[in-house]
Amino acid sequence: MKKTVVIAFIILLSGVFVAATFAGKPKPKPKKKKEEVTATAPPDAEKLTWYSPTDGYAKAKKEKKILIVDAYTDWCYWCKVMDKETYTNADIITKMNKYFVAVKFNPENNGVHKINGQDLSSEAFLQMLNNGGRNSGYPTTFFWKALDDMSLVSAYPGYREPVGFNDILNTWINK
Repeated sequence: MKKTVVIAFIILLSGVFVAATFAGKPKPKPKKKKEEVTATAPPDAEKLTWYSPTDGYAKAKKEKKILIVDAYTDWCYWCKVMDKETYTNADIITKMNKYFVAVKFNPENNGVHKINGQDLSSEAFLQMLNNGGRNSGYPTTFFWKALDDMSLVSAYPGYREPVGFNDILNTWINK
């Protein structure tokens, strides 16, 4: 019993020491990014247009644009951060609306999606995007340029801040 009390006391003192050590210290300044992108779009700026998988696929095919599928879930913290920070960025919005068709896709919502002449469940569509493999988690952004060839879908798993996402968009625009 004495050992437990002594150990608990040591842990408590350690916590107090750590808290006192870091209290009041300023946060380090973030390193400058190699390319600056505009911060969040002002309220009257152009908005990003999101489509369902069926409508987005048809529009991208008709307009010969690259299809971007943002696979997210309602419970995913980083999906919400990406929506708030990346998809509200004025430069990202302008570029995506010009060169891409953006699809918002929650694979946990049941639905039928008409893709490439097939009726796919949400689960089947996600598996198709992953080229038959396992999902890499959420968020995952899929880029699909040649809409008749599923082998050319590329997945970018995880949160992407605006600068990094802008670099990815530029790569796809220049392919």
